[in-house]
Amino acid sequence: MDIQIPEVELQHELQRFATRFIERVTQCADALQQSPRSAIREEALRKNLLYASAAMEIVTGPSSAVNLLDMFVFLHLSRHVLEQHWIPSLYGAAGNELDSAFEISEEELKQITIRAIGDDGFAKLTGIVDTWLADNPGAIRVENMRLSDFAAAAGAASSARALEAKGLLSGMKVATAAANQAMVIAERGMFLLHRMPYVLRLHARLAVRDSVDDVLLRIKTGDEVPALTRFAKQGAVLGLLGIATTGFFLMRLRRKHG
Repeated sequence: MDIQIPEVELQHELQRFATRFIERVTQCADALQQSPRSAIREEALRKNLLYASAAMEIVTGPSSAVNLLDMFVFLHLSRHVLEQHWIPSLYGAAGNELDSAFEISEEELKQITIRAIGDDGFAKLTGIVDTWLADNPGAIRVENMRLSDFAAAAGAASSARALEAKGLLSGMKVATAAANQAMVIAERGMFLLHRMPYVLRLHARLAVRDSVDDVLLRIKTGDEVPALTRFAKQGAVLGLLGIATTGFFLMRLRRKHG
């Protein structure tokens, strides 16, 4: 299946889309973090980090065509689980704004995907994801699922879906000149570097929150809390976290394009 959008243009489309998506979910997550319920605040922060990290990881992959399919898989699965699990069981009406952000984003991505692979290709892609959802109704941690995971599925019930996914992946072809390929790789690196500080801030907020919760739990249960030592170490931990996360993404980008 030949992609109908040139590689450079498709990469630009995906990067712009990822930026809009991250901004939307961040705005909604910030609102949820004002909730009086600690469970909502904590899950909203974790979801914000998961959504942003997943979008960045996908859009910096080595193939813009596969990245497009993976982005749709990620969005479609995440929106379904949000509507079927997180809103009914945790967020309630407060999660409707986040659901709207996913709805708008999925519609935008749908238009890009149809332009790239046509209506038939889009119908096949949607069918693969919806079939997996029907076969796995209890799955709620889906942010890291990609189309290749469907292709690697085992068992009789998933064999047809696996074959369809493999067919889509193996058919992804984008005509790319060598000069354009170098430009695409450079732009992926710049996209990653510009947005990495935001992800690191989310990591830091989550690390501090977990640390504070742990200290409060120790106080509540009467355990000894070496507070000065613990919080003195916190700065070092966050620094190492930032270095490790940045290094991971850059090493991943280098390996994919090396």
